[in-house]
Amino acid sequence: MASETLEDSGRKVPGAASARKLLSVLLCFSIDRPFWTVPDLSRALDVSLSTMYRYVALLREVGLLEPVADNAYRLTGRIMGLARAAERARSSLEEVSLPIMTRLRDATNETVLIARRNRDHAYCLERVESLQPVRLQFERGQPMSLHRGALARVLLANAPGAERERYLEAIQPGLSGKAAEILKPENLDKIAETGFTVSFEEVDEGIWGTAAAIRRDDEVVAALGIAAPIYRLDGKQRDFIVAEVRRAAAEISEMLESS
Repeated sequence: MASETLEDSGRKVPGAASARKLLSVLLCFSIDRPFWTVPDLSRALDVSLSTMYRYVALLREVGLLEPVADNAYRLTGRIMGLARAAERARSSLEEVSLPIMTRLRDATNETVLIARRNRDHAYCLERVESLQPVRLQFERGQPMSLHRGALARVLLANAPGAERERYLEAIQPGLSGKAAEILKPENLDKIAETGFTVSFEEVDEGIWGTAAAIRRDDEVVAALGIAAPIYRLDGKQRDFIVAEVRRAAAEISEMLESS
């Protein structure tokens, strides 16, 4: 039963509201906001002040939070152990991918990214920057919605059927026009079948992108993509990049299979 609950990532665990809020306290801390006071956490998570003091006390007890000046708190060094465990779990994919991503960047002179899906978001694991200027929102570790952009859409298209259907039902009311057309089940099925897609200005204005699926044991474990300013690319250049991204994704997949 526990295994089924863990695998059903589309469903909230019943009776876990308090635990969910407690874990959300840790997720408030980021590079942009490394320090929080208890009142600020209380407001951010819509939790009573007394409850938030209890949460912070518990996180201090287990060594995950520590006080600093001005009644603020920060994450402790113990968090680094969790970060290292996460990095170790991802290292096989990233270690295999990075040299190929660098070669792909050199061949196209555009920014190369690799992303994985976690529940309802895509996360950038690694990026190799173009030597030409380009501004992208998809930074390492940043969560992005699954229905915008080539990288995310490859991951959505290959999500388990029930999870994909639930996600599409949740976002459907806010979709119209081109976005609604792109996300029709038959179009996502085609992406899953061919293993790649392209996007025009779906995440960043003036940016074209393409992405291809990375597989291991017949499962899509990540997506490899390129993002570039539209003005730098004509149709022939875009076709070349699509072919190179698909070739690189296939190479990474083969190396993962043999590792």
